[in-house]
Amino acid sequence: MKKVVLAIVLLVLVPAASFAEKDAATSIVKRGIEAYAKGGAKAAIETWIKGSGLEGSKEALSQANILKQIEDYYGEFEGYEIVKVHQISERVHMVIFIIDYMKGPLFARFQAYRTRSGQWVATEFKFHTEAASILPKSVVYGH
Repeated sequence: MKKVVLAIVLLVLVPAASFAEKDAATSIVKRGIEAYAKGGAKAAIETWIKGSGLEGSKEALSQANILKQIEDYYGEFEGYEIVKVHQISERVHMVIFIIDYMKGPLFARFQAYRTRSGQWVATEFKFHTEAASILPKSVVYGH
């Protein structure tokens, strides 16, 4: 009986733990989006690069200007959607998401890295208004 209970517990907990791990990589995106909604483009970029090798990089911070240009073109920020999370390794995941504006989408791709402390940081990110310029072909065009 103990073996049956243990097997049931493992069948329930292992997929849940696997989902939680995969979902954890999106935490870096969520933190930056929350900062974006409250404090604008610069706050988002600062949040996304905090704790990574990009922190303090003028080139990375200049990405805030791209987000501001998108706002000028597409209007106000409305929300976001996580499209896909691909696990490259235990500590490296690729997170693909869309930032929604009033008049159109901005496609984004983040390379998320889990530090030894367990914090997820963005070690590379790209934004573009054209899906095919950022997203894998299989996501844009199907298989």
